[in-house]
Amino acid sequence: PIIEATDPPIRGTSVFYGSEVWVQFGVALDTTTATTHTVFLKQDTQRIPIALTWEPATRRLHLRPQVELSLGRTYTVELLGTLAFKDGSVLGQTYAWQFTTIAVRRPQSPLPMDGQGEQSPFVALRWGGLTEASAGPVVYDLHLAADSATAVDPAQPAAARLSGPPFVPRTRWHQDANYWAIHAINTGTGERLVGPAWRFATLAAGAPYDSVAASVMDWDWVDFPAPTRQHCNEDSIAMSPTITCTIRWNLGPIDTTVKLLGAGIDLSPRYATVPAVPVASVWYARYAWNRCEQGWAGPPITDEVNGKLADGVVVAPTRLRFSSDALTAHVEATRRLGGLFGYLFRADPRRSYYGGGSGGPTVRATLWLRVYRATAPAGARAIAGRRTR
Repeated sequence: PIIEATDPPIRGTSVFYGSEVWVQFGVALDTTTATTHTVFLKQDTQRIPIALTWEPATRRLHLRPQVELSLGRTYTVELLGTLAFKDGSVLGQTYAWQFTTIAVRRPQSPLPMDGQGEQSPFVALRWGGLTEASAGPVVYDLHLAADSATAVDPAQPAAARLSGPPFVPRTRWHQDANYWAIHAINTGTGERLVGPAWRFATLAAGAPYDSVAASVMDWDWVDFPAPTRQHCNEDSIAMSPTITCTIRWNLGPIDTTVKLLGAGIDLSPRYATVPAVPVASVWYARYAWNRCEQGWAGPPITDEVNGKLADGVVVAPTRLRFSSDALTAHVEATRRLGGLFGYLFRADPRRSYYGGGSGGPTVRATLWLRVYRATAPAGARAIAGRRTR
């Protein structure tokens, strides 16, 4: 036969959208007859611009699309019968075959960049190459591993399933190399494209840092029995099962160089007769809300399954501390990426604490950041006596 093989194959499916197209002939082609007037690539009836290249050693005619192929679409390759060959023969009649592209994009452009070292132990993971909504429902499975081969293996379990970036970790990363890969999956078609295995390493143990306190923006609480009464920036905050209580701190403008070693929130009981007890917790807010305009049932709201970041721990009779890997990672992601918001506090039974601007510096609500040197947030103030190493 004059035509020996094609790539993609006839009626091929899940073809990569960046694939080159070729046809292999049984005899050498007369290249003067192979032009964009005799060789076509079409999507439906629309011609796709192509560049043609002849490869004598393999007798293959390559069609290189000059635009990226669309996802999940059927393409037709058409060769007119006027194509001629060096032995004097002609194709004789139009030859055509079809293939369908995959309906998901390959993840790319990782942050941290591949091979980057000295990252925060809580750095959030981001990637590009997101699939457009028109291709269908797509999820992103994050695979974490100790080596590259395991990270890209679809048979291995995913560490998380996400609708898109970023991935904010709940626990700190290993100090040694951390390998990760994103598996993009179209849940409508079942197709999967696995990105490359990427790796990063965190800062060495003992790297110098400073303890700083972030300035507070606002605090408020609203109780169900009086849902229109805003206790905005009063001298105390209250929390209970019927109260929505929030605090927001000013972390400054987005700064992708900030790296945190830790974060913690300290609260002090408003009344001396009521000692600190471990009955409170801190949760992240899912959406933004206006200052002094929150509701008992929201806004703001949290993720009731994964929103808790830390439980309060008594560190002194008059001091309660919220600190965890999850809280540190969330604060750092807010600082580096933006798009994240403030914090809700809950307690059962009801408890009252000093607000963010009331009382002295030793009792007011304070967000402490342990920031690796040279990355202290703008607007944060260094605390005398707390500068370490």
